[in-house]
Amino acid sequence: MYVSSLIRAAAVAALATTAAADGAAIVDALNNVDSETQQLEQTVQGWNGGYLGSIPIVTQSLHVLYAINDGTDTANDSDELTTDEALSIATAVSTLATTVNGTMSAIIDAHDEFEHLLLAPIVLLDLKKQKSASDEMSAAIIAKVPTALQAIAQNLVAPIDASFTQAIEVYSLSNGI
Repeated sequence: MYVSSLIRAAAVAALATTAAADGAAIVDALNNVDSETQQLEQTVQGWNGGYLGSIPIVTQSLHVLYAINDGTDTANDSDELTTDEALSIATAVSTLATTVNGTMSAIIDAHDEFEHLLLAPIVLLDLKKQKSASDEMSAAIIAKVPTALQAIAQNLVAPIDASFTQAIEVYSLSNGI
């Protein structure tokens, strides 16, 4: 009986010290996605148009996808956000939206080179995966935002969705796909 009480007390103590993610953790996750997305933009802009030069783009694109998925996990692990936490997230989302727009513009600008190398379908698949993951992350974050602010949160992520949609449309027209 004494051993089971000790185990129960240890389990309660362990759970009490395991803090759920919070607004600051979500902001950190968004900042990580922003950083990885900026690096992707720089990699695309610095691409020489050759096959071997596309490898760093694929690698960095995976880093973006992993960062988005990590952000989704952080948001899912988070408690409901306070109004102040939601407002701090709004700033990070606005910054990310600007970065995503720039990155999607760079990817659109590189379309002809990707198409020439017959890599446009691969870029399209990657864009679709990132958009899906981004949609999941947005939904996870919005679910934690106070109900009164959820419509505003949806409006803040709309430009990210629009940027992905525009890039996907451009790459969907490649080679009759």
